[in-house]
Parts: sequence; C-alpha cells; structure tokens
Amino acid sequence: MPEQSSRVTAQQNVIETKNIEGWTRSVEAFSRMIDRLQADYAELEAKHAELNAELASMNDSLHLAAEANSRLAAYRDRIVAAVTAGIITVDGNGIVRLFNPAAARLLDKSPDAVLNRPYAEVWPDRRDDPATALACAQGADPVNEQRREYPRPGAMPLIVSVSTIRLGTSPSEGALEVFTDMTQSERMHHELTRMRTLAALGEMSATVAHEIRNPLGGIIGFAELLARNSDGDPKRKDMVNKIVTGAHHLNLLVGRLLEFAREPKLTLRPLEWRPFLDTTLDQYEDNARRRGARLTLKRRFPERLPTGRADGLCLRQAIWNVLENAEHAVRDDGHVEVDSQLLTDGSLSVCITDNGPGIDAEMRERVFSPFVTTKKKGTGLGLATARKFVEAHGGTVTIDSQSGAGTTVSIVLPPISEEG
Repeated sequence: MPEQSSRVTAQQNVIETKNIEGWTRSVEAFSRMIDRLQADYAELEAKHAELNAELASMNDSLHLAAEANSRLAAYRDRIVAAVTAGIITVDGNGIVRLFNPAAARLLDKSPDAVLNRPYAEVWPDRRDDPATALACAQGADPVNEQRREYPRPGAMPLIVSVSTIRLGTSPSEGALEVFTDMTQSERMHHELTRMRTLAALGEMSATVAHEIRNPLGGIIGFAELLARNSDGDPKRKDMVNKIVTGAHHLNLLVGRLLEFAREPKLTLRPLEWRPFLDTTLDQYEDNARRRGARLTLKRRFPERLPTGRADGLCLRQAIWNVLENAEHAVRDDGHVEVDSQLLTDGSLSVCITDNGPGIDAEMRERVFSPFVTTKKKGTGLGLATARKFVEAHGGTVTIDSQSGAGTTVSIVLPPISEEG
C-alpha cells in the first residue's frame, strides 16, 4: 500500500513537472512573441517616423512650390495687367479665359462681359476674321501684325495690329491674340503726310500766284480802260465788263492762294472772347447784307468768357471762312447757329452749325484739303486756310456732318492765359 501511494505521488509529480515545463515553454513562447511584437512595433514606429519625416519634407516642398506658383501667377498677372497691348486667350472650345485691362480699355468691354464666354458670342462681327484667337484655336494659321480697323460708337475707328499664336502644339490647347493700338501713330503719320503735302502745295501756290498776279494787273488795268472808252457801244462795254469781273475773280483767287501759301505769323494780343466773337459775327452779317444775302446768325454764348491772347485778324478770317461755307450750304429758309462755350480744361469752343444738305462720308474726309469744294465757284481754300490759322494757335478744327442732316464745324482753341 505504501508503495502504491508512492507510485501515485511520483506520477503526480511527473505530471506536475510536465505541466510546469509546458507552462514555462508557453510563457517563454509568449515572451518571445511579445519581444517580436515589440521589435516589430519599434520598427513600425521608426518606419512611421521616417514616413512622417518624408511627408513633412514633401509638404514643405509642395508648400514652397505652391508659394512659387502663386508668386509666379501674381507676377504673370501684374505683367499682363501692365502691358499696353491687348491680350485675349481662348481655350480649345473658343471660351475666353484671359482678357487683360488694356484689351478692356481698347475694346470698351468689361471683363465680366467677356471672360468665360464664347468668343464668337462676344464679338459676332469678328467670327469669320482669321486674325483672332478664336480662328487660331479652330485651326487657322497664326498671323503676325495684321492691320484691322474696328468701328467705335461716337469715336474714331480703332486701328490695331493683330498677332495670334497657339498655346500648345495643337489648336485644341487654345490660342492667344495680341493687338496693339495703332490709331494714334497712323493719325500722326497721316498728319505728317498732310503737312508735307500742304507745304508742297503752298510752295506751288505761291509760285503760281506770283506768276499770275503780274500779268493779271495789266489785264485788269487795260480792261478797265477799255470799259471807260466804250460808252458808245453797249455790247462792247458788256463784254469788257465781263472781262473785268472775271479778272477780279481771278485776282481774288490769287489772293487766297497767297494767303494759303503764306506761313501765318501771329501777332498775339489780349482778346476778350465775348466781344471779339460778337464783333466778328456782326461784321460778317453786315457784309452779307451788302451782298444782298438774308442771313441771321443765331448766337448762343455764355454771359462771360475769359480773356486770352490771340491774333484777332487770323482768327476772324478763320471764322469767316467757316461762316461762308455755312452760308452757301443753307437755303433761303435755312439758318446758321454759332455756339461758344468754355470747356472743362479751359479750352474755348466755337461751333458753327447749319441745317443745309450736309456732306457725304467721302467728301467729309477731304473737306480740309486744298482745292476740294462742292461749290460751283468755290476755290476749295476756305476750310484749308481756316484750319491752318487755327492750328497755328495750337487749336483744332473738326467737322461733323451727315448727308441730309446739316453740318457742324467745331473750332477749339487751347487754354491761353493773358500772360501766355
């Protein structure tokens, strides 16, 4: 019995020992697993820290790149806004994506009315023009410095030089249009050409006038002598009188030629504008009455006008020349109005308006050219000389007329102080 009990105890001890060993192995395995997990976790932490560092570096780089792009975009926008040339870009669908301030100013359109809208809807009249960003984006060849002229309501036509280019390698990537205002330079070129032509005409006129005047004096003298000695022959006297009349008309033409050819030498004196204008118009009305013309000049002047300095004789002749044109334009029931006012910049404006038949567009472009006239007996020197006298004072003469709607000639004299 004691032996059996000892064997049972020994077996129990073996079992307990095995259990302890198994538990120990389990603990050791668990410890090793924990160690591996801790090592893996440490590795993950290190990897996480490394990734965080890389992300932080990438974020910094992206932030720097975004800042650089933002600065570049702002720089580009400042350049585009500062250039005086108009710039328009469209995408591949013909939608306007860029419209700089110069383009808005030149084309008189606000960006809100243009941006993100189809080019063809904004400018339907330019839909078929090959010199546009739209045409270039639709496959047309780029153009370089092509001249275009666009009408503007109430202003001179806009004259521009247009260039286009694609924004990518294919039209679908959009196109850019750049246009430069050439209106002022063309006007200056036209004015320079006009001045050279006038100078040449002036020299020719002076030469011709002098060559005519010498023999003309003799013709008039002999014709008047013949008229005095032909009392007994009415037919002969009538013929001689026609010669005298024609010779005097020719002498008047010669005088106007010399007046046009002569460079104005101004003698500037103080002038009270209101009394000067009243006297000038009174004298013209008196001359018209002596000619048998029924002419009344309607005046619209302010109560007071400033004092300036000008050559009264030259300005009076300029105004008379314009009035003479207006008088010939009106019929018996017509009228001529003279309106004078002081402009906001201190300039003096004198507008002479008639309700005559007006002037067509073709003639309107030529009315200030010498020897161009619509009158049967006109010389075509009246307005040319008037313009010459006014421009000698630094002023301008312009004409506004429509066929069948009368004519207004505007004389504008720049501010001239009494001490100027």
